[in-house]
Amino acid sequence: MRIERIGDATLYLGDCRDVLPTLAANSVQLLWTDPPYGHSNHDGDFNARLNEHRGIEGKPIANDSPDEMRVVVDTMLSEAVRVLDDDCCCCCCCCCGGGPRPTFAWVANRMDSNGLRFFHSVIWDKLNPGLGWRYRRQHEMVMVAHKDGGALRWQDNAKAVRNIYSQMPPRNRVHPNEKPVEMVAHFINNHTYAGDVVLDPFMGSGTTGVAAVRMGRKFIGVELDQAYFETARDRIAAAQSADMFNLAPSRPTQEALL
Repeated sequence: MRIERIGDATLYLGDCRDVLPTLAANSVQLLWTDPPYGHSNHDGDFNARLNEHRGIEGKPIANDSPDEMRVVVDTMLSEAVRVLDDDCCCCCCCCCGGGPRPTFAWVANRMDSNGLRFFHSVIWDKLNPGLGWRYRRQHEMVMVAHKDGGALRWQDNAKAVRNIYSQMPPRNRVHPNEKPVEMVAHFINNHTYAGDVVLDPFMGSGTTGVAAVRMGRKFIGVELDQAYFETARDRIAAAQSADMFNLAPSRPTQEALL
């Protein structure tokens, strides 16, 4: 395990199953993460070849088989219950609605058990259809939960937002599953206050950390792959050293409901 600190960001190179038990209980207000989806993507498949054509390294994602994914995500969520504050939010990306196994249903059910209470699913509409057999994939899902017995952390109780967020994926990216910084900022803005701690146990190339430090939140990130860890460190360091500014938390399609 390797630890690097950059301002209010603490980054761990290691397995989240080893790192999370070292974190203090009730110390995190928002967990936002994009774990393996259990599809064994980018393992010499068409996705890998397509990404290599775009200049993105097409290597396999760690723990991305259906069984490995369930083990690592289950363990992560079990430990998350301990580190999350009583009034918190837990957001977990879980792919599209397709097969071959219903990952989205498994994640939703898991986030309604063993210390967590499921709250809602948010659709990320990527605007353009991607790959897929018969039904082409144009969306992913973000499952939202909170600690059982606590309340969902919500930055402004007078605000209600749509449960569909529309934005294309970043074209220039390092990680094949990299999310838009603005999308992560949208959730951080909904569920945290300035100074809160945001945790990402599957940090990847550091998008959650970039959004968090730009918005004045503390960040804890964990990444197993050294190359992605170093990319995340560099991106977060650049965000930390830049002039602080508020990211627009939402697009025009995300206006508060009257």
